[in-house]
Formats: sequence, C-alpha cells, structure tokens
Amino acid sequence: MSNINQIEEALFEALSFAIKDEKFYEYLDKLGSLPHAEKEAKFKEFLDETAQIYNNTSNISSIHDDNFTQYQIDDYRKKAIANSSFSFAMQHNLEHIISERFMNYFNVNSKLIGSGVDGKQLKQVTCANINIANRFFCKKIADKLCSSCHVISYCSKECQKMHWKFHKTICKSDVASKDWKPDYINEMRTPAFYSQNLPFVSFNPLIREYLWGNVPAIDIVNLTLNELVDGKSCSDYKEPINLLFAASGDLNDVILSVNGLPLNFNQPINICINDYAERVVIRNFLILYLLAKLGKDAIDLVIHIWYSSALTDKQSLKCIEILSTILQDKLDSKVKKEYNFEFDKLNIRTHFNSKTWMCLTEMLSNNTDLQTAVDMRNNIMLNPAREDYRHRYMQRLTPGERICFDNFRHHGILLPYGAMDVHHNSPNRFIIDRMFGWTMADSSDPLSGWDILNVSQVKYGTAKEDFYGKLFFYLREQFEKFIDRLQKLTINFDLYDDDALKLGEKLKGKQFDRIHVTNLSDELYAGIKPTLTKFRPLLNANNPNATLITLFMNWLPSIPESDKIRIMESIIMKKASKYKNNRTPSFFEASNLASMVTTKASTEATTLYDHTQAFDAYMKKMGANKTAEKVGLRRREVHKIVPKRLGASMQQDKQNNVLSLEDERDKHLLFDVGSHTFLERYAEWEVVA
Repeated sequence: MSNINQIEEALFEALSFAIKDEKFYEYLDKLGSLPHAEKEAKFKEFLDETAQIYNNTSNISSIHDDNFTQYQIDDYRKKAIANSSFSFAMQHNLEHIISERFMNYFNVNSKLIGSGVDGKQLKQVTCANINIANRFFCKKIADKLCSSCHVISYCSKECQKMHWKFHKTICKSDVASKDWKPDYINEMRTPAFYSQNLPFVSFNPLIREYLWGNVPAIDIVNLTLNELVDGKSCSDYKEPINLLFAASGDLNDVILSVNGLPLNFNQPINICINDYAERVVIRNFLILYLLAKLGKDAIDLVIHIWYSSALTDKQSLKCIEILSTILQDKLDSKVKKEYNFEFDKLNIRTHFNSKTWMCLTEMLSNNTDLQTAVDMRNNIMLNPAREDYRHRYMQRLTPGERICFDNFRHHGILLPYGAMDVHHNSPNRFIIDRMFGWTMADSSDPLSGWDILNVSQVKYGTAKEDFYGKLFFYLREQFEKFIDRLQKLTINFDLYDDDALKLGEKLKGKQFDRIHVTNLSDELYAGIKPTLTKFRPLLNANNPNATLITLFMNWLPSIPESDKIRIMESIIMKKASKYKNNRTPSFFEASNLASMVTTKASTEATTLYDHTQAFDAYMKKMGANKTAEKVGLRRREVHKIVPKRLGASMQQDKQNNVLSLEDERDKHLLFDVGSHTFLERYAEWEVVA
C-alpha cells in the first residue's frame, strides 16, 4: 500500500493512445475544454481506445512491489480507469456514455467479489501463511491456533514456521504482552480524560454521521410472543405484516426482524425504512439492492461496504458498474421522487429527494486515493490526542482481544485476524467523504451494533478472542438467512429520507403493526411527547399487538449513594484480587488500578441496580404518561417484544430484575469488551382499546 501513488503514476504512464500519444489524465484535461458535441464524440473514442488498452496488460507487467501481485495491479488499473472516467463523465454531463460503451468492458464476475485470496467468498478461516513479496498464499483451512497470541491460525506447523518471521512482530509486541500498560502509566502522567485543557477531538469537526448502530440489534416483530400466542401457528395468521423503522440508522434491526420470523411464515411483509441522513439512506439502499440483485455472491461486499475502510478493487468496480447503471436507467436530470426496483417477489421503492440522489453520484465520483483515505481515517480513529482514551479501553481487554482491537483500529478491514487484507486497496467511498474525510466518531465500532454474546458464539475457525473475525462470520450467517427470506417471501421495502416527525404526512392512510423510533424519544432529539403524538395515528388500531417501541439512551437515574456503595463493595473486592501480582506496584500504577477497578465496579453497579422506579419517575417528569393517555396509548408493564434493559430477561416475572450473570466470561464480554452503559431502556406502547 505504501507505494500506491507511484503505481498509479506508472499505470497512467502506460496508458498512452495511438491516436494522440498523450497520457491518460492529460488527454482528459484537454477533452474537458472542448465544445460539448465534440467532447461527447471524442469521449466515445477515448472509451473505445481505453477498452483496447484495458485488455492488454503486458506493458505494466513489471510494476509491482511487496504489497501487490500482478492480478491486483490489473484490478487497480481497471478501477483507476473507471474512477477517472466516471468522474469526468459526471463533471461534463456524459453519464449516459458510461453505461452505453464503457461499463461492459469492466463487467466484474460477481463470483469473484469475495474477500478470499482468489476473490471467492470467505466462508472459513484460512491459513495465515501469506507472503506477498513471493506471491504465496496458502488457501487451506486453518485449524491450528498460535499458542502464544491465541488469535492467528495456520493449517500446519510447517506453515506456522514459514510465517513466523512476519507474525513475530505482533506475537511478541508490547500490545500482546500480559504486562501491557497504557502510556499514561508508563510515562507517569495524568491521562487526557482527566484533563480539562485538551481539545475534544473524538470526531471530525466538519462532519459527524452515525453509519454504524450503537446499540445491539433487536427483533421488533417477535411474532411468537405476540400474534402467534395461545396455540396459534403461522397457518392461522393471514395478514401482511407492516413495519416502520422511523429513524433507522443502519439496517441491523431490519435484518434481525426479518430473520426472526418463523421459518414457515408466508405472508407479505411491508417495511418502511426512514432516516434523515443522506449517506445513511444511500448505504441502506445500496446494501438492499446488492443483496437483491446478486444474492449470496454479495455478502462479503456488503459487509465491507458497511464496516470496512476499503474494498477490493473488484468490489469497488462492481459497485461502480451496478450503480452507474442505476443512475443511467432510472434517473434523469429532473430526478423523480419515486423509483421502483423489482426483483421477483421483492420490491424496493425509493422516495428520495434530489439531494439524496446527488449524494450517491458524489459517492460514485469520489476518487480519493488510498493514502489520502488512510490519512483521513487515521486523523480520527488514531488521533494522538485520543490515545489515552483508546488505552483506557485496551487495558480492560485480554492480550488477544487487544491485538485484534488494535489491528482493526489501524487497518479498518473487518476480517478474521491474519486474513489477507492487502487487496483491500480501494477506499470505501460509502464511508469516506472526499472533502471532509472520515465521517464517524472515533468511538464508532462495528461490535456496538450487535449482541456481543451472540457474536462470541460464532465458530468457523475463528480464534476465541478475535471478535472482529467472529463478527464477520456472524454477519455472513445473518445475511445468508436474510437473503433466503428475500428470495422466498413477498417483501416490499419503501425507503424514505425525511425528518421522522414529518413522516405522518407521507404515510397518511398507512397503518403499521410495529413502529421503532430508536432514541428519537430522547430529550436530546424529538422527545417523548412529540414522538407519541406523531406516531400514534400510524399504529394499526385493529391489531391488539401493534406496538410503538422507544429507546432512551440519555436519561440519568439517580442511584442512592448508600445503595451504590453497598453494591460496589463486593464487586471491588473481587476485581482487586484479580489484579494482584507478586510485585508491589508503583504509586502511579496503584492509583490507576484503583481508578480502573472503581470505574468498572461503578458500571456493574449501575447494571445490578434496579432503576425501574427511577425510570417510571423520569417518564412522569417528561409528561409521557399524560401524553400517552391523551393520544390513546399505554406503556406496557410487561414487554412482549424487546427486554426493558440490555441483556435482561423477557420472562414475565423477571422483566424488572437486574442482570444475573454468573458466568465471568459473559460479564467480561458485556462490561469490558462491550461499550454500553446499561442505562439504555426500551419502552413499549400499545393502543388503548
């Protein structure tokens, strides 16, 4: 990756034209200054000539370095041509020519857009013995874990020995050591998170978007506890299901809700998905469209569109190919309000304004080079001013977990640890903005949007502590189920890009069996009173199980100090004993250890405290009860869809109980690896008969 600019320059040097004998980019510059009719004719000639050169790779066979194989150079070349040509076409109103003459030459086999070394879908952890310089890739299944770091796997001892010269730099690094300590301890200084002077740079000041879920996905249908109770089966249920995700964010709740339907369910499903952020909306549309069009061949691609900082060149080309065709076939200069994309039983209808479609064209014309994209991401995710915050989190992890976290922070490619990622050299244009850079806060993490306990159960050869690798295969499982449902059931998706509180006008006359508004009901956003008022008319009054689901993330219960101290005392004693060792720690180490243990104990105390009464008082203070009564809603005392708190029980007599975690491993996953406060509270609202 380090010599990407030299390679790009060499590629452009190789692209000369017999008719003009001019360099690729110089020719485009001159072309742009011509009158439109002449420009269009010359651009057609240019694309035809490019196609001839495209099919001949002999003149760049000598271009390589330690990070590039010949096939990667060929893919990079295709992507460079496609990116530059598409950007030129967008600037000069020549998009139609791209679809007519150009994209046929760059058609990418959808069977080869996976994350495997050979471009196939990655369905199992393969041997980590990879030597890019020698172009050696072991493709065998890995089943032998490194006994030192516990995160990388090989197919044999022979492969492990061959790869040791590369792996030892990580395996024997400070991060992998059991004695690793944050820099602020080693340097005996006050950490930044206790300082009032350092600037808060957790996100890009020019742009901040929420592209990844920050609470575990939920199934908002839960049919078996609602419509299918009292001995009813799917054959007894004859109605379509209508779902509204009013402030969706990403698609994690949508996917889990569809996957949670009984296997023999066969009624139509109508799903409305809305978010006001253009990039979120376009990403959701893109993921649904690719899954519908390419089926299971798209799984690796959509995982990386969703969570990785870079795609493979074939994946990037496939996106350009498909989306430029959409722009050509469906969109005209006026940009209609609604479009319908049909796939057998599946329909995707878009109700976007021109600004959202413009966001897509800007994404496609984004030709940010790899090094610039890496710098943009590192400026947020590895910002030196935030290192103490990262180290505070890393101190809670085991050595193996720390290695994987640090690896994802530095590379940003969601793959099993040790998998080849060097061919992911095309910046993710659906996350990185060419003007503003990395679009998310440094606290963003793919693990936050899924249940860490479920993710940890995934196998496929992943190491026990490689949660990013486990998440990759967990997502593969979820997408495989989701695609099966898309292909078997009649599903209609309607995608909107509106202010959630204004949806009522757009959806007038429609009734929904479930409405999920995420934390729109928080004080920092719309608030509970407007939420109840605006969404009550959209609930299906004829369905006694129709439910409005609200999430509260920013309320702060007041735990009596005596109760908190009582709960924390036993926790601190247990945790303190865990960190004992044979040597006497320095004063600075001891102070930090005490602070860390106390902080963790405080988090657990919050979890182990039943703040039901505090939440009831908060609801009353916010006017929720009176508003609900006024509009004809009632907050359920017994939930039927989602637990009241993260990790809590759905059993009727235990719903208000605190978490009861006997397994220390589960506690570690929730409190140390996880990033949630456990103050998050769900509320379910039903129509008053």
